[in-house]
Amino acid sequence: MIDVKQAVQVANEYIQSLFSERQIPELRLEEVEMSQDGAYWEVTLSFVVREPTAYLSLGDAARTREYKVFRINAETGQVQSMKIRKV
Repeated sequence: MIDVKQAVQVANEYIQSLFSERQIPELRLEEVEMSQDGAYWEVTLSFVVREPTAYLSLGDAARTREYKVFRINAETGQVQSMKIRKV
């Protein structure tokens, strides 16, 4: 069985592998929770995304934070899913 630190490490490594072609700006840990039955860790990570907007001058972009929830099997340490968390 993996502990909370290992679950966070797995989530970090997984997101880095998914977005390997670009750097993930300001990646941070938001939440970690074990499921009621103890079978999964749910790890929430966030990072900054820049979105162009009509209200800013050319070249500028709004900075928003995107949240991803990783469901990690507590026995095997394998990522079972990644979902977008709505704020």
